[in-house]
Amino acid sequence: MNQFEPTLENIEDYNGKGSNEKRLTIWIVILSGLLLGAIYGIIGANASVSDTLVTKEQTGILKY
Repeated sequence: MNQFEPTLENIEDYNGKGSNEKRLTIWIVILSGLLLGAIYGIIGANASVSDTLVTKEQTGILKY
């Protein structure tokens, strides 16, 4: 039976052998996700919600 699975030694990123470009890309993705999450959290924390209750409109119909 032929095995087509790569061994760990054949994988490019095994044992810290990844390229600097890949590491930089991963850091950019992680930091951009954190930045977007922080922006979303700040906007969510500063959004104001009205605490007033809805008042009933006067329709002019009398209820006995």
